[in-house]
Amino acid sequence: MRYLLTAEQMKTCDSTEINHYGVPSIVLMERAALAVRDVILERWPKALKILVICGSGNNGGDGFAVARLLNMAGRRADVLFVGSHSRMTDETAKEAEIFTNHSGTILPDDSCVKGYDLIVDALFGIGLSREVIGRYADIIHAVNRSDAPVVAIDIPSGVGADDGRVLGCAVRADVTVTMAYAKLGLMLYPGAEYCGEVIVADIGITTAGLREEPVTALEDGDLLSLLPPRKRTANKGTYGKLLVIAGTRNMAGAACLAGRAAYRTGCGLVCICSHEDNRLILQTALPEAIYAPWQEDINRWLDWADAVAIGPGLGQGEDSLQLLIQVLQNWDGPLVLDADALNLMAAHPELLPAADESGDAVPGSTAPAVITPHPGEMARLIPSDIAGILSEPVAAARDYAERSGLVTVLKGARTVIADGEETYLNLTGNEGMATGGSGDVLTGIIGSLLAQGLRPMEAAKAGVLLHGMAGDAAAAALGTRSMTAADIADHLPDVMNG
Repeated sequence: MRYLLTAEQMKTCDSTEINHYGVPSIVLMERAALAVRDVILERWPKALKILVICGSGNNGGDGFAVARLLNMAGRRADVLFVGSHSRMTDETAKEAEIFTNHSGTILPDDSCVKGYDLIVDALFGIGLSREVIGRYADIIHAVNRSDAPVVAIDIPSGVGADDGRVLGCAVRADVTVTMAYAKLGLMLYPGAEYCGEVIVADIGITTAGLREEPVTALEDGDLLSLLPPRKRTANKGTYGKLLVIAGTRNMAGAACLAGRAAYRTGCGLVCICSHEDNRLILQTALPEAIYAPWQEDINRWLDWADAVAIGPGLGQGEDSLQLLIQVLQNWDGPLVLDADALNLMAAHPELLPAADESGDAVPGSTAPAVITPHPGEMARLIPSDIAGILSEPVAAARDYAERSGLVTVLKGARTVIADGEETYLNLTGNEGMATGGSGDVLTGIIGSLLAQGLRPMEAAKAGVLLHGMAGDAAAAALGTRSMTAADIADHLPDVMNG
């Protein structure tokens, strides 16, 4: 796992290194430049004519240093300075002076970006917070129209470091060399589409000095450490009993997908409580599962279960509402709330976790629950404008987790997992997972892991990562256009046993 920092957090780390540890800022700048130079020389050994576009801030200082080092390595690196000399930081002004002392060429303001083998973007860096306009926008558009590959220093100019927003326009890089830690905006969309391959350069900066825990990335290599152990002496009861309450009339598919995913994730026993009309379909499609009709006393199955998942295909009718109320009133164990369970809670705010006068969740007022909303469901829960949730998913998930006391899994191209103390961003998955039933599979996975004894936050992290990796395995086998939710469930063994 690795940290993903905001611009402010990165500035704090920089400041601590400079002011507490005494490392001069220009030393860090030189380290950054060396890292970028090394990437260029390794990846583009035949790039002899290079253009470095520099701004007035410290990102521009990195650029001047990169140009000098490339010239010293036998390349021709020209600098196009876009900005004001009077607004140069002290470090950038010093690097510009060193560059010219080494006979470096600073081009006239109206110079063309064409005719170069490689372009280095050192225009803005992570401090940009307003829309790119004027001469800056013209340069960015010119870079994007050029045929040359592009290396961005720290972050492509025009991409917001905290949220991945494109601030008017942005450089489309082939490679981004980012310093010390990946920036959150490099991993969130649409910024992730602009950065190309992200290379994190170690320049000797630590997270000492940070007051809050940064967002942590979830990646393929993290999976094995998150999964519950298996024992050779186990029996079916060892790996938990999951009650899946899903599927109103003619909605058997959601229940089947959740149950199928739960078994594929290693659950010992799964009982699917669904509408009576779904019995034949469920018992045919998933014979391993126990079937319980909605009409039965749900408390019997709550007494049986180690964990409960409710919501996929549940519907929002009166019968569905009463089932949800019974579960919320009578179940105090691990719980996954998804889909229509969340929509019902949004429509009946009295079902949401209680809060004290400060707005904080009252300890013990809710079961140890995981919620798995997509942005539309999240907007109904808060309630909020869906556009705001889409533009700032990390803040939305983190804030709701803090206020509700629920582990919040905000689904999307980059799913966010938050519990009010820790926040994770899943970097696995693909566009082929945007298909009906994919969320039902995730519900079954998380429910299965809860039944096997993982704590809610651990089950959410492992479940989201498993879901994304299985989606990637399905895409590799079938392509993103052709894969279905069932394919995600069926590829779970590939990633769990690979």
